Amino acid sequence: MTDGALTIKLDAYAARKLAEKSAATGLSPETILETMLGQQFFDYDDFTWINGDPRDDHASNHDLKEEGRPWSEVRTEFVALIDKTFGKDG
Repeated sequence: MTDGALTIKLDAYAARKLAEKSAATGLSPETILETMLGQQFFDYDDFTWINGDPRDDHASNHDLKEEGRPWSEVRTEFVALIDKTFGKDG
């Protein structure tokens, strides 16, 4: 497998789910499996992060100009912006 090619055998359930995902997304089964395997093997420690490790990213690490507000306060304003931008019927 030095070229990265691999042949795998899926059971009936996995094959059916893969076919369904492929049809729903318009992606080839190979692309879906390649993405899924890449996600499973991903390890943050294998990379050098130029802006710091994203696992350490927390709001307290940033100089935020505004304090956060509860969703109950923001929702009305947010929905109004969506309606203004996209129209009430989307």
